[in-house]
Amino acid sequence: MKALRTKIGTYAIALLISCGFEAPLMAGSSDFSGIYGALTGSAGGAQIRGRHVDRDGQISEGKVGGVFPVAGYEIGFNLPLGDIFFLGAGHSWSKGGNASLAKADGDVKGGSSATGQAAADSSFNLKAKNLSEVYLMPSISIYDNSAVYVKLGRTIADTELTGSATGAPGNLTGDLLGVGTIAMTESGLFIKTEGTVTRFNDIRIVGVGGSSGAIVDGTPDMVMGSVAIGFKF
Repeated sequence: MKALRTKIGTYAIALLISCGFEAPLMAGSSDFSGIYGALTGSAGGAQIRGRHVDRDGQISEGKVGGVFPVAGYEIGFNLPLGDIFFLGAGHSWSKGGNASLAKADGDVKGGSSATGQAAADSSFNLKAKNLSEVYLMPSISIYDNSAVYVKLGRTIADTELTGSATGAPGNLTGDLLGVGTIAMTESGLFIKTEGTVTRFNDIRIVGVGGSSGAIVDGTPDMVMGSVAIGFKF
């Protein structure tokens, strides 16, 4: 996942630089200047990589994840910084998700769980939902009413823990990196497509199977692909 984030960042910077040098004269950052709002639809995948320490002190490692759809909104503002460069800033919120980050079934007997082996009474499920983002978007207008951008920000997600475990984090926070495109009509209606990667901070689940010594440590990651339809005022 770290390598993927590095590649996305490298490709994004190269894309912006090349577009900046080759942009036609008709391109203009002023086309995108102002406040905007949009409705979004996304599909994502999440996983957690880490370790499981059972009540006997045995350590095992592994990973698990799942895919999920979400829908929401975003609002923001674009500020021109030159003839073709502009900076966007915004906030987005998505309802849903329910991505299963860590899970163990009670009937598992020495098998593979979210991050290793689980005892028979260690069934639990940790989900992430309701994603919120704040971000900056360094952008370049590459043609009349078209642009590309890099997205940098922070993601926050609520968590829901069920089953025989306690002490999960109330929410997840992490760094976001992405790239995207904008296509806008003269009336201000636009379509935005983007791909993002979020690396969340490490988490810990304690009390697995009712034992204070049984824990799950891990690092959650999330990849999202989104389409937004909105209006620039």
